[in-house]
Amino acid sequence: MPLTTKPLSLKVNAALFDVDGTIIISQPAIAAFWRDFGKDKPYFDAEHVINISHGWRTYDAIAKFAPDYADEDYVTKLEGEIPEKYGKHSIEVPGAVKLCNDLNKLPKEKWAVATSGTRDMARKWFDILGIRRPKYFITANDVTQGKPFPEPYIKGRDGLGFPINKEDPSKSKVIVFEDAPAGIAAGKAAGCKIVGIATTFDLQFLIDKGCDIIVKNHESIQVGAYDAQTDEVEFIFNDYLYAKDDLLKW
Repeated sequence: MPLTTKPLSLKVNAALFDVDGTIIISQPAIAAFWRDFGKDKPYFDAEHVINISHGWRTYDAIAKFAPDYADEDYVTKLEGEIPEKYGKHSIEVPGAVKLCNDLNKLPKEKWAVATSGTRDMARKWFDILGIRRPKYFITANDVTQGKPFPEPYIKGRDGLGFPINKEDPSKSKVIVFEDAPAGIAAGKAAGCKIVGIATTFDLQFLIDKGCDIIVKNHESIQVGAYDAQTDEVEFIFNDYLYAKDDLLKW
């Protein structure tokens, strides 16, 4: 049975965040980009790519559906232009700016970003929202295998000092904030619990994908105290749509 008692408190060693659909609702901007990209390519089905590629690296989508254009420098340039060209279509995931700014106030770095977006695009989204980037800011440019492979989230948790302990995973408690199947799979493979953000997919879909707790957005989430002895920060979920009944046994 799912948990129903609210609020719910989780004490974790680190938190890792996706960006697109998790901190900023950029999907309409990225959809506009794909439609423009496909205008002079009759073989390129922009709507199909839009429907299936959320959470992928742009390079991986182009390599699959327009391989002649799969040049990393070219793709980085294209993505870096998205915030300026199409940013008017994007908005903050409610509560994301406050949550990230509160994490930045902690006495120790306890959060990181691991996004499928390129460095230029992800940084510009943070600039648009007015969020100071965390020290560990993992982008498509920093990995060889993007989501659904776990490399982005492994790099994030390793950077924060909490690598996977295969003998006793409970020794380091890391959560991932995600909205998309590729990212959920990557976070789970990296040994993390998943906070599903129901901005892109509906509740049942996120339950089926294995999220451990699901929220509508970040407005109900509060950053609590940091405990230097346990090196844990508290996340308080004042409201949520779903939580696994074994979440507190972690």
